[in-house]
Amino acid sequence: MSIKYSIVLKDYLLAFENSQEPFLFHYSFGEDKSIQRTDLTHGEFWLLAKKAASIIQNSGCKRGDCITYCFGANHYHDLAFRLAATMTGTIPVTINWQADTIGQIFYKIELTQGKLIVTDSHFNPDHLNSIKKQFPKIPVFHVDNLSELQEISEDKFCSDIDPGFTRIIVFTSGTTGQPKGVQLPYRSYKTNRSTFEQFLAIKPEDSFAVLIVNPMHHTNSTAITDWALRRPGSNIHLIEKYSTSYWKILTDVASQDYDRLVAPTVSRHFDFLENLDRENRLPVELEKLKAAMKKTDFLIGSAPVGPTTIKRLQHYAGRIPNVRFGSTETCLQVIGIPRHLSEEYKLKAFQKGWERRLDGEVQPGYYIGRPHYPYTEARIVQSITPDDNVFMKDCDIGQAGYLITRGENVMSGYVKNPKVTRGVFHDGWYTGLKDICFMLKNDEDGEFDYYWVSRESTLLIRGGANYAYDQINSELLNFVSNYYQLPKDSFDIAIVGLKVDSEHEDSCCVTIEIKNEQAQNKMAEIRKTFKNLAAQHVSKGAKPDYVRFAQIPRNFKGVILVKEIAAEFRQWLELK
Repeated sequence: MSIKYSIVLKDYLLAFENSQEPFLFHYSFGEDKSIQRTDLTHGEFWLLAKKAASIIQNSGCKRGDCITYCFGANHYHDLAFRLAATMTGTIPVTINWQADTIGQIFYKIELTQGKLIVTDSHFNPDHLNSIKKQFPKIPVFHVDNLSELQEISEDKFCSDIDPGFTRIIVFTSGTTGQPKGVQLPYRSYKTNRSTFEQFLAIKPEDSFAVLIVNPMHHTNSTAITDWALRRPGSNIHLIEKYSTSYWKILTDVASQDYDRLVAPTVSRHFDFLENLDRENRLPVELEKLKAAMKKTDFLIGSAPVGPTTIKRLQHYAGRIPNVRFGSTETCLQVIGIPRHLSEEYKLKAFQKGWERRLDGEVQPGYYIGRPHYPYTEARIVQSITPDDNVFMKDCDIGQAGYLITRGENVMSGYVKNPKVTRGVFHDGWYTGLKDICFMLKNDEDGEFDYYWVSRESTLLIRGGANYAYDQINSELLNFVSNYYQLPKDSFDIAIVGLKVDSEHEDSCCVTIEIKNEQAQNKMAEIRKTFKNLAAQHVSKGAKPDYVRFAQIPRNFKGVILVKEIAAEFRQWLELK
C-alpha cells in the first residue's frame, strides 16, 4: 500500500531517512547538579513522535484541533509532540512556564479551544491541578509514559495539510493586558530555514548542530529546533534549562566533529559567563572554553547588543557574534548581521551606531544587520498610522522611523482576532513590529545597514523575553492588595523598564502612588518589605529592581503617561 503523506510532512521525512544517524542529545541535571544525557537516533525519535501521534488521535483530536503544551523545562518529549503534530494535523499551543499566570493559561486554553493537554513532571503542579478543575473534560497526558505506548500506523497520518496550514501558535507578551495568539504556518518555518542558512552561510553538505538552552515555549527555540527537525543530517543538543553547566556542555559539544555549531543565546548569558570567570566558578578550563566558543556561531537577539557584550564576545570567542532581529509574528527572523562581513567591518558598523549624534547629543543606534533577500524585506517608514499624511512614506537615510517587513516568514494572523490582524498589514507589509530604527548606506558595498533605536510599545526586556507593562502592573497591584490587605482603590502602581544596571537588560522600575489614609498607614511597611517580598512571589518579569513612591502621571483619559514616568524615574535615580 502506498502511503499518502502531506506536503509539509514530506519536508520532515527527508530529514529522517537515515534512521541510524544520531539526532538528539538531551541534557538534564540531577539533584547533585550532575549532567545526565539521553541520546536518540533519527529512527528512535521518529518512533517516539509516532507514539505521541497515537496519543493525539486516541484522545479524539482531529485536523486543526489545538493541543496545549504544559511543559516546565526543555525536553525531547516536547519536540516529539511537535513532530507528531505534523503527522496528525494538530496545532501545538505553547505555555510560558516562566511567566504565565494561571489566569493567562486559562485564557490561552479557552481562546484556542484546546482539546488535549500534554504535560511533564517539571510543570507547576498547582497550575496543573487548577487546569484540571477548570477544564475537567479536557484529557491530560503525562509524557513520562510515552515510551511505553504503541505508535501510530503511518497510513493513519493526516495527509490534508499544506504550507499555509498553522504549524504552531506562540503567544506574544501582549501590550494590553492579554497576550495575542500568533498563528505561524508551515511556510513561515520553511522560509525561516532558508533565511538562516543564507544568513549564516550554512551549506547543505555541512555537518550541522544546534545547541538549545532558551526555553522551548518562546518563538526563538521553536524556530531553531524546527529548522533542525527538517534539515537532513542535523543534530539537536537540547539543554533542560540554563545553568553554570551550560558552558561545560558547550565545550563538549564544540569538540565534536561539526562543521557548524549554532547556539542561540541572549546577551544575559554572557553577563553570567563573565561573573563565573571573575569568581573562579567556571565549570571548565577557560582556555578550553575559549577554543569551543571560537568554533561556535552564537546567535544573539531579543535585546540591543552594546559595547560591553561585543567586548565580552571578542574576549571569550575571539570574534563578534551573529546578531539577529525579529519577532514572534515574523517567525523569529527579519534582519541579521551577515556572517560573511569582516570582523573589522562589523565592529565599525557597531561603533557608527553607538556614536550616533542628533542635535549635538549622543542618541545611539544598535547595529542589527540587513534583511535576507529574497526571503525577508524591510523598510523604515515615517508613520504606520493610516490617517497620517506620511503613512507608509519611506524615511530618508539616517532618519529614524518605524521598521516594517514582509515575506513568507510572516504570520497568517492572530487567533480569533481578524480586526487586529487587518490593522497590522498594509499591502502585504507587516507593520506591527513598532520598533524604531534607521538605516545607513555601507560605503564598501552600497548595501543598507539597519540600526535599532527603541521600541515604541510598552514592553520590558528581561532575560531575552518581553513583558508587557500592563501585565506587570496588574500582577504587582494584585500582590500589594493581597499581601498588605489593601483595597485596590487605595493605591496605584505603574512600571517602566529602564536600562540602569545593564546596556541590554531592562530594570523593572516601580512607581507606587498612595491614594488614601488606609494605604498611607501601610506605606512604611511597604517601603521596607515590598521589593524583597515581591521578588519571592511574583513572576520573573514582574520582580521589582527599583521602587519609589510618587504620583503617577496620567492623561485626561486616565492613561498612564509612560514617557513622563520614565523621565521622572531617571531623575529620581540620579538623586538617589
